[in-house]
Amino acid sequence: MKNNNQKLHGILLEILQKKQEDLSLQKEHFDAHEFHEMKKTNKENRFRKLFHNRQNMILIGEIKFSSPTHPQLGKKSELLERVEEYEKNGINAMSIITEKHFFNGDISFIKKVKKRVKLPILQKDFFIDANQIYESKKEGADALLLIARLLNHETLSLFVNLCQALGIEPVVEIANLDDLHKAVKTKTNIIAVNARDLETFVVDVEKACVLIRKIPDNFIKLGFSGIVSNHECVLYKRAGADGILVGTNLMKAKNVAEFISDIRHVQTKVKICGVRTFEDAKIVIAAGADFLGFNFVPTSKRYIDPQKVKKIINDLRRMNDAVRTKFVGVFQNQSVDEVNHIAEMLQLDFVQLHGNEDIPYREKIKMPIIQKIYTDGSYRDRSKSDYLLLDREVQGKGMMIDITIAKEIARFFPVFIAGGLTQKNVSTVVREVMPFAVDVAGGIETDGKQDEKKIRQFIKKVKEVIL
Repeated sequence: MKNNNQKLHGILLEILQKKQEDLSLQKEHFDAHEFHEMKKTNKENRFRKLFHNRQNMILIGEIKFSSPTHPQLGKKSELLERVEEYEKNGINAMSIITEKHFFNGDISFIKKVKKRVKLPILQKDFFIDANQIYESKKEGADALLLIARLLNHETLSLFVNLCQALGIEPVVEIANLDDLHKAVKTKTNIIAVNARDLETFVVDVEKACVLIRKIPDNFIKLGFSGIVSNHECVLYKRAGADGILVGTNLMKAKNVAEFISDIRHVQTKVKICGVRTFEDAKIVIAAGADFLGFNFVPTSKRYIDPQKVKKIINDLRRMNDAVRTKFVGVFQNQSVDEVNHIAEMLQLDFVQLHGNEDIPYREKIKMPIIQKIYTDGSYRDRSKSDYLLLDREVQGKGMMIDITIAKEIARFFPVFIAGGLTQKNVSTVVREVMPFAVDVAGGIETDGKQDEKKIRQFIKKVKEVIL
């Protein structure tokens, strides 16, 4: 079969050369009789059936024990335990990388996994020879990945047709417009865009989403790679993806159930700020808040002494319900030493900066940063900030930020939306902007004190919106 070797370089070329060496040593070849016998087992494909009449995105969880950029992602002995955990926590399909030299995979994984879980299996490998497809059929793959980058149009079309004849669902992976033009000329039903460049292994989800939007609507569209949080899920869904594949970060997740839950239920998170008592903190956590904010700005009416917060947090961490809640400290133009000292003393999850803290300042902060910004165009520089907070110029005063601008920023960065939010308007903001999180203080208070009823109503309104 003809491929595009002459155009490849970098890691991808190394992988392909090794694959060709393996194929040259392979003695088994499939004849016409075996092909016809395989066709007799052609049934309705389980993988494509996943996408029939589904409103929510399909989640494909990947098994790979190493990669060119991550030499150790797990142990082969964990294979069956891991796939069972994936299935138990709501993964819809399994992706198994079977390439053995660079990804520590093995085609024998397919049969082992099929005996243990009921999920359809997408085999990912570097398919450059028809005999590989016959082998996939024998092993029981429900779908396999055809990388358009590796094949000319004639071979890609032939492989797509062969897969369909054997009852395997071909998923054609593309990375650019040339790939897309090849893919749409085949009979494939599914086109996937990989956010990871297979030659450099650099990930760019935003670029992938631009390409997804160009895929005609008669195809099932998938987004592969780059899933760090539900922010990337929102980006893929907004671009029109019917499903996403999660690999490296799922393999690296310390708590697989929590990670899957966070990306499967693509909901905007809620930060309740200005907590000043242990009782209020318990109410906020019980109501389902994801972030709990303490204000350490001395001039703020919601200021709370760090020593008091230390006791509150220690007591909260003894509560099982508080395990997933993230604690945030709010600061404004305070010294780096003071911010780091308080953050370390309280073991905060995030530091939220509300002043004129520049990049050299942020470089010295030891905790992940939520940075307040103004919507004047400078937002594209988020160096040393993990999240951006869009708020009014004067906290607690003035009109809400421009939703149109907020929506544009949220296309590029994971953002918190704050300023003027209440239970009456937050649903609209979430639907329009699709932010990573919303942040509220005054909107859930009555006479300057946090109001349990308003807190519950606010969080309920946010969580009702499935992005």
